[in-house]
Amino acid sequence: MKLMSIALTSMGAAAALVAATVVPANASSATDAANESQGAPASALSCQAGYVFDTTQKDVYLPNPGKRVYATNGGTLSFTSADASTVSGSLSVTASADAGLIFTKVGLSVGVTVSHTATATTTVGYSWEVSAGQDGWIEMGAHGYQINYTKSHYNSPCTEVIDQTDTIVGATENAWFTHS
Repeated sequence: MKLMSIALTSMGAAAALVAATVVPANASSATDAANESQGAPASALSCQAGYVFDTTQKDVYLPNPGKRVYATNGGTLSFTSADASTVSGSLSVTASADAGLIFTKVGLSVGVTVSHTATATTTVGYSWEVSAGQDGWIEMGAHGYQINYTKSHYNSPCTEVIDQTDTIVGATENAWFTHS
């Protein structure tokens, strides 16, 4: 009997907690009332404060012509493990103030560090066979991202204002290769 009493007491406490936290669907909050008094709809509880950056990105190769190796009349061209290539992305003067934030946002979404300049190092090497009698080349660059972004903010009552749209290119430390 004592065990049952404890179970009922626990159930009673849980029911009281649920009853205390449930708010009727037609109840109006202070935020709704404040928004309505400013001409905003009751459903607009709050808007995002500060700047918002919407981004899309695509993979790009970032070249480094200084790390290009040539062959004449055929042969095997290669880069060995630990070879490095420093590359830079590109950004406009107007984008430079926000570039760090944008690179960080994209880096978090793709899982690698993205920055304006990076040094890529190969861990396994790379080789390319140029056919006999042919001239050719290979080049070590880096993987990068072309990032299209929109910078905006919200005015009351929750109206988005576009401040800037631009495209920048960020570099990663991942080596990429291209060849003739």
